[in-house]
Amino acid sequence: MKIRINPNLKRTLFAVTMIALLMATTLIINRVRPAAALADAAPFVTSYAIPTAGSEPTNIIALGANQVWFTMQNAHAIGKLVVNGSGQGTFTKYNTPTANSAPYDLAYDGQYIWFTERAGNKIGRLNPANGAITEYTIPTANSAPMGIAIAPNGQVWFAQNNSNKMARFKPATGTFDEYPYTTAGAKLEDVATASDENIWFTAPGLKAVISLLPNKPASQRFEFFPVGSFNQAPWAPGRIAVVSSAPDVPWLTAPTKDFIGRYHTGTLGFWLWYDLINDATGVNGIFLELKSGNFRVWYTEPAGGRAGLLVTNQNTNKSINHYEIPLPGTKPQPAGITADANGTAWIAAPGTNAILAWRAPYFNQGFMPLTVR
Repeated sequence: MKIRINPNLKRTLFAVTMIALLMATTLIINRVRPAAALADAAPFVTSYAIPTAGSEPTNIIALGANQVWFTMQNAHAIGKLVVNGSGQGTFTKYNTPTANSAPYDLAYDGQYIWFTERAGNKIGRLNPANGAITEYTIPTANSAPMGIAIAPNGQVWFAQNNSNKMARFKPATGTFDEYPYTTAGAKLEDVATASDENIWFTAPGLKAVISLLPNKPASQRFEFFPVGSFNQAPWAPGRIAVVSSAPDVPWLTAPTKDFIGRYHTGTLGFWLWYDLINDATGVNGIFLELKSGNFRVWYTEPAGGRAGLLVTNQNTNKSINHYEIPLPGTKPQPAGITADANGTAWIAAPGTNAILAWRAPYFNQGFMPLTVR
């Protein structure tokens, strides 16, 4: 007996098959699992114990080679570590004028270090030359300022976690501008900018990233980008970063998904995701560089006790290298990360109350196991 297939059914089956292939292709394009390399911490990571016990170092920036500054939330201070040519580290602590201020994040404008005081409801300015600190009270009470960033024009942007506002401080006039977000519950946390006209904020409460365009009319001021992937429910972002040579390409961490992502207009979900080598990482801290046409994305894994470096091509998005390294200590809980002019990555480790230096060549190619997924 011959079986005849209705021509209309053939066309339907073909259409369904093509749609399925398109969806599968989209999912593959939106997620990349690169070749992965795991390394032992020794001898590439050096731990510098902070003299102040329980200081909770959180975020960190580099001012030249072998000099880093970091927030000390429990010590209510800004810390400095300078490492000399012999590898010896010297710490200096600068207490905030406001007691119990809980400094959280910090940024450098080329002359001053600016930082947020999460519990003090202020932003501070520290002169690295003499350690002098000036504080500025935020107009909105109990705003819980968190992430902070400096625009090219020198204006200081920060996120108000409790008040649902994005804020700007103008050093030239000493004045604040506040931009309430239109949807409640955003829980604004981190901020990044490399442009005077486009400021990126994370909104974990809305599982989104928000772009603030301060020079636009009020009705066109905000752009909303859900953090997720095609055909999946969105998830909360972690930290965010941009560079001046690519100000409209933010990168961010996804703590609940073990992903690093970059904004990508060619995807249905706004983001192109890169899988991490390990699972249950809680990936959070991020620092971004663009060198020789390649993005270098440094990140921390608080739950996994590791740090990593992902290198991708700026134009093709192809992963070139991906390293992860376990950090010393039982539970280092790494938080902020940065890299200095020598290529050394510096990590704030509140779990061990230390600053960690991860130095080139970062791993031992001859003895390191290679895992390919």
